Amino acid sequence: MTREELTQEYYSGVANRAPGAGVDERLKALYAFEDGPHGTIYILSSTAVNSANRFANPTENPRFREILLHELVHHVQWHSQSIEQWQCSNQGELEAYLLGAMYLKQQNTHDPMINRILWANRYSRC
Repeated sequence: MTREELTQEYYSGVANRAPGAGVDERLKALYAFEDGPHGTIYILSSTAVNSANRFANPTENPRFREILLHELVHHVQWHSQSIEQWQCSNQGELEAYLLGAMYLKQQNTHDPMINRILWANRYSRC
């Protein structure tokens, strides 16, 4: 998806909260568990992810794959019913962000998320 399409999807139903410019730069992907029989991952086009131009196939970019991994973690959390043990759905963010960091490290790829552990803990609060 384009950044604009991803922003529209995220803010659907609450358009009054969307950024005035129509783009929320923080959004890279979304997992919507209620969309379709198995949920739907909405993800930024691989060509729009940093460093995409260094790959013949932008989907091979570890930074794109880390974004996809993050949403796949949410998919597994939902379908394994882990979410039922949480105080709120935000608790799944910690695992998703930390697994993303491990993946980037294994790929010898610089993590573009400065202070990932700080943000992972902040985003996972209820």
